[in-house]
Amino acid sequence: MNKSLIKGACVAAVMLVIAAAMTVILLHMKSEKPATPQKGEQTGTGLSGDETPFGKDQDSQGDLSSEENATSGESDIAGKGQESGTDPAEETSSEEQEHFPDWVSWYEGSADFSDSYAVLKDREVRLYSDASCETIRWNGDEDWSVQDMVVKDVDYDGAEELILLVWKHGSYGDTMPFWVEENDNRLRQHIFIYSYDLSREARVKAIWMSSEIGFDITSIEPGMGDSLIVSVKDEGDHLWRWRSFGLKYYAEAEDSEIRLLLAGDNLIHLPLLSYDRSGMSLYSEIAPVIREADIAAINLETILVSNQGEISDYPRFGTPLVIGEALTDAGFDAINLANNHVLDKGPNAINTTVSFFREKEIPCFGARPGAEDTGSYKDGVTILEEKGIKVAFLGYTYGMNGMTCPKDHPNMVETFEDEERMIRQIDYARSRADVVVVYAHWGEEYETEPSEEQLRLAKFFAEQKVDVVIGSHPHVLQKQEVIKDEKSGHETIVYYSLGNFISGQDKEGTRDGGIADLTILKEADGSVSVKNHSMLEIRTTKSEDGYRVELK
Repeated sequence: MNKSLIKGACVAAVMLVIAAAMTVILLHMKSEKPATPQKGEQTGTGLSGDETPFGKDQDSQGDLSSEENATSGESDIAGKGQESGTDPAEETSSEEQEHFPDWVSWYEGSADFSDSYAVLKDREVRLYSDASCETIRWNGDEDWSVQDMVVKDVDYDGAEELILLVWKHGSYGDTMPFWVEENDNRLRQHIFIYSYDLSREARVKAIWMSSEIGFDITSIEPGMGDSLIVSVKDEGDHLWRWRSFGLKYYAEAEDSEIRLLLAGDNLIHLPLLSYDRSGMSLYSEIAPVIREADIAAINLETILVSNQGEISDYPRFGTPLVIGEALTDAGFDAINLANNHVLDKGPNAINTTVSFFREKEIPCFGARPGAEDTGSYKDGVTILEEKGIKVAFLGYTYGMNGMTCPKDHPNMVETFEDEERMIRQIDYARSRADVVVVYAHWGEEYETEPSEEQLRLAKFFAEQKVDVVIGSHPHVLQKQEVIKDEKSGHETIVYYSLGNFISGQDKEGTRDGGIADLTILKEADGSVSVKNHSMLEIRTTKSEDGYRVELK
């Protein structure tokens, strides 16, 4: 036989033996799984299997496609910061990979969650029927080590969710991205979010479960509004918010400030336009000041009309669209329509005014077109956001000079008449915004002291935790004060009347007015406060060149 053939056959046989040995070794290694991390002593729950009377064990839920979602968007929390995040499993040997990083702190606490009581203790989370902790309704998976817990309405659906910071085996749960063939078995950090629905037999339901996060998260805390404060090792606090489906990175948690300038009555008598029909010169002196604000609002005392034949003066005003152009050019960002002249030209003029400013991307509040009057209390809340600070605007009036809204659209204009509606609107605004501003059209004309009704309503707004009240209608300046609610301790800044922003009136005090000047501070931890507040003094002047509103 050929020696080369014999030699080749021998080599082939040796290679087959080596391959077989390697296969046996690999199969043996694959079958070995690391032990579960040491946790506090567990007690029985009386529940077994994936399905319990209050929900499935979390990783086994079949509808949790969110694990794949959490890794697919570039701004999802599972994706952001992956390169800079520390992988504790990869930093240790295979024998040590079950050890938690030294920087991990294990928090304990409790909180009400719907009709249950959530307790985090010894790295385990459980829901009890009440604070006595005698009857367990639900508990986390035995493979979990829960680092932190928050109860908060994070997806702004009106119901609180249970948010857990969890260490568990594997980068994914049962549902994995299509490109992942097999889950790993290393310790990974995740965020799981659960809802609680009393109408369901299985009350606890997972609504979002992240894949491995990628950040080294040291703790989670509830932020203001819909934000969650996530503390990241060596980076500080981040703000995350629920967007569409799932938590997403929003911003670095750092101090932010905005300036609000809030003006009184824009009262257009026709003589104001006798010098400049464009209306631009009326605000030319004050416009640079208004444009310095992050958000500026004003009470449009006289409604806009598009038909030249409807332009009119007192007692039923109709103001040309050029005034809307001039206010836009001056820098105003929001327009209050809740005042006694809003129906001077009928419901159609509200449609005209709202449509005009909407084209300029300037929202109106306090009144709306009939077609947009859904009857919902939410209709009355307008929210603007600048530099991560949300400001809600609401407007109310004492009446409309004897006129009423159409019967089929009774809420076209917001009034003080329905206090229950106001309470719901303010509560809704507070749940969605950092600061709540109410424009209140109230009081007696030309009176320099607030009426008893103004004082009563101011106290009412303080009880509802409104932050700022801007008074209009008296056409003269009235005092400002801070009201501290006795029960909550919340402080409400009240400007009882800012007088006229501009007008053609000649009565004493009607040419003088004010602009509320407020600085809103949002700190890194999400807390919001009015850092300072004052009033800019203004005056309507008349010269041979016409009327102007100027700083005094």
